[in-house]
Amino acid sequence: MSDPEDVLAESLETLYDYVPVALSSSGSTYTYQSETAPSAITLTIPDTQAANWSLHATSIWSSSIYVANHLQELNIDGHIKNVCTEGRALQILELGAGAGLPSILIAKTFRDVLVTTSDYPDENLIHTLEGNVKRNEVSDRCRVVPYGWGSDPSPLFFRSGLETTAGRFDVVIAADTLWNSEWHGIFIETLRLTLRRSPNARIYLVAGLHTGRYVIQSFLCQMQEAGFVPEQLSERRVDGSEERPWSIDRAEQEDDRERRRWVIWMVFKWADC
Repeated sequence: MSDPEDVLAESLETLYDYVPVALSSSGSTYTYQSETAPSAITLTIPDTQAANWSLHATSIWSSSIYVANHLQELNIDGHIKNVCTEGRALQILELGAGAGLPSILIAKTFRDVLVTTSDYPDENLIHTLEGNVKRNEVSDRCRVVPYGWGSDPSPLFFRSGLETTAGRFDVVIAADTLWNSEWHGIFIETLRLTLRRSPNARIYLVAGLHTGRYVIQSFLCQMQEAGFVPEQLSERRVDGSEERPWSIDRAEQEDDRERRRWVIWMVFKWADC
């Protein structure tokens, strides 16, 4: 049976061309079917403790679905080839994972990866995320670690089988983590602390325009100040039908209805590697 919130979202899009930015609600079940995974992914949508409602972790966001729908663009096969000469598995970190859709899909699709899926150390959220990993039978390749951005990253490394903090992650991904500009600083610091210092290391970010283009532009400026350069930066229609270059100039020309139709696709690498 479909979740009533999903039915409403689909109706709004069909009848009024009003694209939903999130699907499902806390405690409900969401099922994702992928051509790349051997079986469907079934997720329970997390709830959070009352004090952490501002995390907005109680839905499946469109950016997360976009990552899942375009998994091939993460170039995971290419990243696996880059590390195979070192005799180890590819190490991937997801930040702000919520229900864990991208992490679980990656772990189901690729054998030679170790995925660390993380979110804020809220007991309810982490318990649901752990349950989703177990339910989808990827516990051998996908580990859940509670982590607050900007804090000591050691738990991420040690729980992930990385012997030292110098190892770090080959790939970091995140979906819909940029809407609050007050968190940009600690989020970028986390990226600096967790991404491997390698010319092949990459950060893949997908963000909605919920809080406007100026928030995204501010983040882009801070990323360059932190030592990252964009390898890819584009605007994608949520349905995958169109792609165009990123432009701050559209800020004054679009309304909320138009913003909902797009996500921003970003790939970053170290500037000095």
